[in-house]
Amino acid sequence: MEQHGKNPRQNVIAIVPARYASVRLPGKLLLEIDGKPIILHTLEQAEKAANVDRVIVATDDRRIFKAVKGSGREAIMTRSDHKSGSDRVAEVAEGLPANSVIVNVQGDEPLISPRTIEKAVDSVRGDHATGMERKSGLSVEGGNATVMEGASALSIDVATTCEPIDDISDVFCPNVVKVVTDSNGFALYFSRSPIPFLRDKINDHGSLEKALADNPKLLSHFRKHTGLYVYRRDFLLQFAKMDQSALEKTEMLEQLRALENGAKIKVVEVSESSTGIDTAEDFNRVKQILERRKIIYREASAGDIPQIAKVHVESWRKSFEGIVPEEFLSNISVKKRVKAFGKAFSETSFHRMFVAETLENGIVGFADFGSPRDKNSFDCELYAIYFLPDFQRRGIGGNLFRICIDEMLTKGLKSMCLDALEISPYRNFYEKMGGKIVGRGCHRLGEVDFATVIYGWDDLQGL
Repeated sequence: MEQHGKNPRQNVIAIVPARYASVRLPGKLLLEIDGKPIILHTLEQAEKAANVDRVIVATDDRRIFKAVKGSGREAIMTRSDHKSGSDRVAEVAEGLPANSVIVNVQGDEPLISPRTIEKAVDSVRGDHATGMERKSGLSVEGGNATVMEGASALSIDVATTCEPIDDISDVFCPNVVKVVTDSNGFALYFSRSPIPFLRDKINDHGSLEKALADNPKLLSHFRKHTGLYVYRRDFLLQFAKMDQSALEKTEMLEQLRALENGAKIKVVEVSESSTGIDTAEDFNRVKQILERRKIIYREASAGDIPQIAKVHVESWRKSFEGIVPEEFLSNISVKKRVKAFGKAFSETSFHRMFVAETLENGIVGFADFGSPRDKNSFDCELYAIYFLPDFQRRGIGGNLFRICIDEMLTKGLKSMCLDALEISPYRNFYEKMGGKIVGRGCHRLGEVDFATVIYGWDDLQGL
């Protein structure tokens, strides 16, 4: 079988191994947060990753299978005798296309960021270091793997992720796996013990504990390994056939099996942390975080204007950077937007605004509509839908759109228009929501004229 450092077309499939049994927190994947099992929260995060084509749950438990299928998602029953999640993932991967990239997402990580998944996947898909095809770097003979002659030194077999450690206790916690890498970002070793060993600092302070307490900046030497893996399918199938290695048995870390057998594991550092749920304390902590991140939608009030103005300015500057003149973006200010929105709220003409907010961040998005600014045949105009860049791919735009449509319908309004820059990055969204181009125009931003596109919805009831 062949494995390529550069694949012309790859299916990226996330497989979530999910078992019911758990020593410290039995049935944890079906514990509910905000009325939804943990496993479904995790799936939602994986589905948001832009470069993942498909998400599958691999389970041996009928209860988990039923919960996943009942949500309209894909699940496959696997054997019950697998020793690890990777083995369970490999069973499902056997039935997938040969050129696939397989993402192993832990089912108990409902906080995993889609961007973390994307970065790990991109490291494998963008593996062009050798500029040549390579034979699979490992061959399995009698359950043991050996490095094949001619294997490229830089090609990636597996990608995984790590995060900075900012809590001293994590350095010493055996449940927090540490990783060290070479100068190219490939894993040298994983351990439950503190690595690397800061010899000089320990000698100076008497112990690592004292060294870190006296100088917390020393934490920058340590990286926490997180349980996300991205495999080339061929390697994953080989890996599942390997015997457990000596170091794997010693540390109880299956990634050491891959290292001992010569695999190249690319470690991608990410900035957004995730928390696995292993104990009741973990569950309560994650529950609090998700509740604070929960997005609430409501009608805006005049007291919301400063936050709304901030969202408007940040969204414009991020979304249209490099598209519209820098002079125009620099001239946008929260103060000016507060004045403009204040005027809109005080006018007697028809105007409604809705916001999306969280307990943690306050208002993160808004949408407003009212009477058409240009005389036309539409009943109303959707003026804007904006949300903070960090909250992309969370469904906020679509939810705000539908809330506005529902409100229009309750007011007896049957049609709507929207004016957008022709070069707007959001045009695909408007068209996905059923907007049809009904006209064109021009809008001046700074000293530059920009073409605009007018979208229309003739029958809101049909949406």
